[in-house]
This record gives sequence, structure tokens and C-alpha cells, in this order.
Amino acid sequence: MKKRVAIVSSYNEECGAAYYSSRLLKHLTSAGYEVEVKRLPVSLLRLNSPSLVRRKGDQEIERIAREIAEFDAVFLQFEPGLYGTRAASSYGRVTRLLKAAKCAVVTIHGFDRRMARRTVGNFVGNLARVRPLAAAMGMIEGGLDPIIQSFWNYVRRAPHVKVLTFNRGDQVILQRFFDLPQVENYPICYFDQDEVQEVRASLNRERFLTQYGLDPARKYFAVCGFFSAYKGHLTAMKALEFLPDDWSLVMVGGEHPQGIEADKDIGSYVRQLLTFPLAVDRPPAADSDEEVEGTGSLLANVAGRLGTPVVRSSELFRRELRNKLFKHSEFKYFFPTTEIKHRIHYLGQASDEDMPRFYAMLDYVVHPYMRTKEGQSGSGPATFALEFGSRALFSNAPVFREMNQYFDGAMQFFNIGNFMELADQLQRFKSFEPALTAKREAALKVYNPRGMVETYRRLIEA
Repeated sequence: MKKRVAIVSSYNEECGAAYYSSRLLKHLTSAGYEVEVKRLPVSLLRLNSPSLVRRKGDQEIERIAREIAEFDAVFLQFEPGLYGTRAASSYGRVTRLLKAAKCAVVTIHGFDRRMARRTVGNFVGNLARVRPLAAAMGMIEGGLDPIIQSFWNYVRRAPHVKVLTFNRGDQVILQRFFDLPQVENYPICYFDQDEVQEVRASLNRERFLTQYGLDPARKYFAVCGFFSAYKGHLTAMKALEFLPDDWSLVMVGGEHPQGIEADKDIGSYVRQLLTFPLAVDRPPAADSDEEVEGTGSLLANVAGRLGTPVVRSSELFRRELRNKLFKHSEFKYFFPTTEIKHRIHYLGQASDEDMPRFYAMLDYVVHPYMRTKEGQSGSGPATFALEFGSRALFSNAPVFREMNQYFDGAMQFFNIGNFMELADQLQRFKSFEPALTAKREAALKVYNPRGMVETYRRLIEA
């Protein structure tokens, strides 16, 4: 008799968990499971006010909880933001779903790694429970959010709940912080190699590039995925200055639906991306435009003088960028010194069907990510690159170092932000490609969708 499995996740939307769930559905079905996806209404769940709307989100969780109660197993895709924007709502809703399941696997797409905080509420709570030492240390060092602690305490005590992480580092953190007894790790997997070959065989590089207005005679390296500052797009842009003129940069992606800023005609990060190649940093010419002294209110006062034109020099323009738009970016010291804007192409957000094709057809794919304070559990773009055998380069961000534990010797690294190193490695890639390919092919025989399904099977049968 087939096992009935429910996948609780975002679905049919632009989201990493949603795409992972769509591939998990495909591979579980192929393995003989009877699978249904219980789609989370993420937009509703992320609304906190008015309280009527928040209660509607709770009602949707109750509905899903009733529906999953009869399934043999529930694979819950966990990232706190999928279930709400406040810890009390998010963790409370996940707990409700886990209590409804006969057997559950919590797949960790992301979790609160920065768990320490100092609050008066925690201090008073510890005093009320006659824990003066805990109260004092909590104010000095910070204390674990009691909502988060309560959730993981439940997971630890619940024999029917298991946990799956996408890297060994997350597994160690969860085991050490919360003493979780039933945790396994397995990397993100999307495609088996038969599927990869099928996609590649259906494509022709010249036709593919031409349909996006790209010249097949040029060389293209790409940054793919949602736009976010930690993705390091500026590193790739600056690298163009150190590459021959026949190289171009392709940007495949767009803003994450949950990250779009309200009432802004251009988002803050998109503004950085558009401005950077325009801020060409040339030495001032003898006949350069006159610079208006001062900025801010003084500049506004000057502009207000009747009949007095305001002339802003390119140097003043760059100074304003450094002090404002790029205030928190080290690239304010590395504005382009040559014209690169004509070598950058934005292709927009790719569909789930199209994204693998870019990894199959573009000449190179780069992942110049920064290290984030929140941390990352895995990388969908890096998974595409490895499965499709793309000529790929990765920054030495922790998320890729963790992936390298599964794909040892199959990933070529460069230092975060080092655009000169990135450009150099792109031009030398053929020299180390054979060794990378051999290691990648060996690793994919171990880590693939079949192994992913087997890991879930072991967890639900344990």
C-alpha cells in the first residue's frame, strides 16, 4: 500500500521553498508515494494587523492541520517567515501543524540563528520565576527567545517529529543548542542526471542566446536568482573592468516578492545596481563642470535662487553616492573607471521552467555572495550549477563552504568581494575544469534526488 505524504509549503510562487517542494513532489511520486501539497497562503500569514486578518491566517493553519491529520507522513518546509513575521505567530503555527501530524519531518530552509536578545520582558519573567541569576545573565549576555526555545523544546520531546537540514553545520547547531535527537542532513537536490541531459539536449546555445537579444559571438557570465545585497552583484559588475571587451554580464532574476518595498518606484538595492555602472570615476578634466559647494540643504537653497542654474559636477555626484546610496558598501571606493553599462544585461525573473536552461546554456555562472549575519541553510542557484555542470565560481561564503563538504573538490572558490580574482579565474577556468568535472560527477552519484527520497524514507520509518 502506498504511503500518503503531505508536503506543507509555499507553492506555485517565486520562492526557494516552493521550488524545492515542486521537485520533491516529483521525485516522491516517481518513488511510489502518494503525495499532496498543502499550500501555505504566505501573503496572508505574513499580515499582522488588523487582528481580524491575523485570525484569518490562524484559521488557514487550522484548516491545513485538519487535512494533514490523516496522512502517513508530513514533510513540513520550515522557514519562520513562511508562517508569519512575528515569532509568536510563526512558531506557534508550525507547532500546531506538527501536533496534528502522525509523523513529521521538518525540513530546515532557514531558522533563527541569532537567538540571543536582551529584553526587559525576559528579565522580569526570570525574576517572576525566582531565577535571579538567569535574569542578571540575560541582561548581560542576552537570553534565548523563550518562544523559539519553547518550539525547539517541543521538537526535541516529540517522538513523531524529525528534522532534516541541508548542511552539516545546521545539524550541529541544532543538536548542540537544542539537543535534538532525530536530525539528519542532506543537500538540496532538484534534478537527476537523466533530466539534466534531457534539458541540455533540447537546447541550442545560439538560438537560446538570440531569443534574449544576446550575441552568441560574445562570452557571458551570469549572476542568477533574486536580487539582494548579499548576492554580491557589484563584485560581478566590477569584474567586467578586468575582463576582455568581448565579455558581458547577464543578470537573471528580480526582486523577491516579499522584499518589494512599498511606495517606491525603484527599490533601494535595484537603485544601487542601476547607479553603479553609471558612476564612472574619472580624473577631473580641466574644463569639467563647475561644482556647487556643499550638499543637502545648502544645495537645495542654491537651487531655489531665482535665475541661478545649479550645475553639479560628476565628482560631486559620486561624493553624494558615497555618502548616501553606497554608505554601507565597500564598493563606494571602487566605482568603475571605464564604461561598463553597455556590457550588462538584465533578463528579468526566469520561470521555474526556464531557470535550469540558463545554467545549461550560459558560458559561466558566478555566485559572489557575502557572508550574512543570519546565515544561509542552502543555495538553490548553486545547486543548479552543480547539477547542470555549469562552469561555476563561488565566493568563500559559509553557505558554499558547507556545500563543499558534499561536493569536495567540485567547487572553485574566490574570496568574497575580490573582483580581480573573479575576473582572473573566469579567464583561467578551462585549466581547472577537468578536475572539477570529475569530482562533481563522482559526488552526484552519492548526492542526488534518489538519495534525498531515501533520506526522507529513513526518517519517517525510524
